[in-house]
Amino acid sequence: MKKKTIVVKYGGSLMDNKIANGNILKRISEYSKKCNVLVVHGGGKAITKEMEKAGIKPKFVNGLRYTGKKSIKIVRRVLENLQKNIAGILKNAQAVGGITRGRRIKELGYVGKFAGINKKSIEKNFAEGKICVMNCLGNSANGDWLNMNADDVASGIATAIKADRLVFFTDVSGVLDKNGKTIKLIYANKADELFKKGIVSGGMIPKLKGCLSAVIKGVREVDILDSNSKGTKIL
Repeated sequence: MKKKTIVVKYGGSLMDNKIANGNILKRISEYSKKCNVLVVHGGGKAITKEMEKAGIKPKFVNGLRYTGKKSIKIVRRVLENLQKNIAGILKNAQAVGGITRGRRIKELGYVGKFAGINKKSIEKNFAEGKICVMNCLGNSANGDWLNMNADDVASGIATAIKADRLVFFTDVSGVLDKNGKTIKLIYANKADELFKKGIVSGGMIPKLKGCLSAVIKGVREVDILDSNSKGTKIL
């Protein structure tokens, strides 16, 4: 019987919390006992810290980080170090890089939008029973390194490798209603109401849109969960 495939997006905001970090890594290990697992991680807080050390003030355009020539070197170093650390903590995991393609968004400097992936090394690691750990870096058509949104990368990869499930671990318990309570189930074909009524706001808007896009493109189930695995299921 063919193994199911799960893509996990691991939020950079959770990495400083030892308990949350431990819970998520434990859950990823549990997933890997029965499924092929690919982890995509961000690193926003760690990147900001390193920028400050270098005397570079982070710049954001419409909530998206602007990345200059000096900054992309820092971003790459931080993300690759985090990737190696995560792969080292997880048993039987492999850091996989240099296989993601991005389309450069010039007004944001060296920032890109997910444009595709070379699946060969992912398939090879899955065949060997290994967890794939990937960061959110990509390469443009002319070889420039690009910083990409980890939510978008996770959704894009899940669609490209025809994953059965996509899980976003974050610092909130899924999608919350106006009273701050978790909406446990959202059907993709009815999600527009949440946007129209203003129930979903802030950083949850692009996250939920990424989830809906993945479901529409064939991912069977998407979950937005906190570190205790409580949250929202999207079908």
